[in-house]
Amino acid sequence: MSTGSIQGREAFIANISSRLGRKTPAAAAPEHPHRGAPDFYKAVERTTDERIQLFTDNWMALTGKVLVVEASEAPERIGGWLQEIAGELKVTRVSRWEHDGLAALGLDEALAAAGVEVVPWKEAAADGDEELPAADAGSNWARRSELLRRTERCQLGIVWPDYAIANTSTLVLQCSPERGRSVSLLTDILFAVFRADQLVTRMGEAFDGVREGKTAAAQYPSSLNLITGPSRSADIENDLTIGIHGPGKVYAVIIK
Repeated sequence: MSTGSIQGREAFIANISSRLGRKTPAAAAPEHPHRGAPDFYKAVERTTDERIQLFTDNWMALTGKVLVVEASEAPERIGGWLQEIAGELKVTRVSRWEHDGLAALGLDEALAAAGVEVVPWKEAAADGDEELPAADAGSNWARRSELLRRTERCQLGIVWPDYAIANTSTLVLQCSPERGRSVSLLTDILFAVFRADQLVTRMGEAFDGVREGKTAAAQYPSSLNLITGPSRSADIENDLTIGIHGPGKVYAVIIK
């Protein structure tokens, strides 16, 4: 099998070098003294309170909102905040992950008291399937999984991230059968709840946690979502649009 040859490489490199203001291309590749984060960056240590403050500042700079609560008052205050958000943004249906931490907070009951329907990310019983309108029967939409059909009709998604990164205010979500990525992608509003001890300073620390204990590719999640503030894109004529590829409003709760 012939691998061919590269034509015009020297001229191409010389053109780039000229545009960079160099007389000739560099004779040797530039040095790379660091692999990954430099030592001085990895050496920075922050207290839990400092990580909370850093995450909060960065998240709010991206137009997100943050609530920091003590564990003893978490159910009441988080449930109350959810009710306020649902009322303000006219939320009628909520999708949420199946997660022990969320279940312990009693959020379903708080939302039900506000007249909001909760749609957990789990397969419904055969007799619990929603009947499709006759006009939709046989359509491409009807052939999608019931989980997707139910979730895309929800305005708000509730998740419990695996990690949160203080330096960039990034949520790290590993998907699983009980924790569908669509909950954080299809809804207009994202509501994330996590403990303060899940906050790390740097992205590399979160990746180390994701890799920990895994020795084979099959042990990794099928999707690892990194969410930093609301969805935003300027792909079309550099016109910034919020919420075009995911939630346009984002909320984070940190439990101390």
